[in-house]
Amino acid sequence: MSNYGTFGENNPVWKAINRYADMLLTGVLFVITCLPVVTIGASLCAFYYTAMDSLRKEDGYIFKRYFSSFGKNFKKATILWLIMLAIAAVLGLDVYFWLVNSQVQFSGVMLGISGILCFLWFMTFMFVFPLQTRFENSIGKTLQNAFMIGLGRLPFTVGVLVLLGIIGFLCASSIVIGAIVFFLGIGVVGYLLVYNYERFFKKCGYIAEDDGKIKNDDYDFEVEVDYDELHRQEAEAQQAETEAAGQQSESGAAGEAAGQQSETEAAGEIAEQQSETGAVGEAAEQQSESEENAETQE
Repeated sequence: MSNYGTFGENNPVWKAINRYADMLLTGVLFVITCLPVVTIGASLCAFYYTAMDSLRKEDGYIFKRYFSSFGKNFKKATILWLIMLAIAAVLGLDVYFWLVNSQVQFSGVMLGISGILCFLWFMTFMFVFPLQTRFENSIGKTLQNAFMIGLGRLPFTVGVLVLLGIIGFLCASSIVIGAIVFFLGIGVVGYLLVYNYERFFKKCGYIAEDDGKIKNDDYDFEVEVDYDELHRQEAEAQQAETEAAGQQSESGAAGEAAGQQSETEAAGEIAEQQSETGAVGEAAEQQSESEENAETQE
């Protein structure tokens, strides 16, 4: 059967359905793992990694990719999230204070400054978790790079913020639209953003076109995560576990066979001993009969 037939794996319709299923599943996993709130940072990294790898390879394995990245980035991503959350709380309180006290002199100026700081926060937040997922770096360097990239690439930053603002407005304006976006569109929007992030990183030269080493030295990147190497190591580890399990199974079977052979040999020895004992008994009986016959003849 051709791979391009009605149910072929390369059929465009089925590929589109599989891609949407991957997006939907990734979105559901993201929502579930965000519920504890403190795990939002790790969930953002896991979503980015899963979407990035799924777009590159189109081979499924959503659960494996998602929770692999979730675990690997959990510590740093959680610290980054708590730092960003604390800053957001301070900025939110600041904006609230100046809104409530609007009659205070210079409140408008202070509110404007607070708005600029909020924009800088959003700008940094946009790049923190993609950078944490894509590159190995310290927490301080990741925050610094996120701020510098966001500030240095304002058109892209503003474009993403406008897109997110439109989606947020639509969700807030209608419960129906909000429910549709929340349950069905998170994965689609997320994959769209990840796709554009990857294009942006490659266009700016932060990563090579073939996902090789970094070509741009404008920012303090240290080591790019080699996901192909990670996959290879995971595959080798799984193969080693499978081989170890097979060897253990073979050893167990050999042990059982040896035990059975030992039991068989023991049973044979017992049978031989019983046979010898029976033969001795018969000889004794024959000798006794011979003696009795001799006495009778006398």
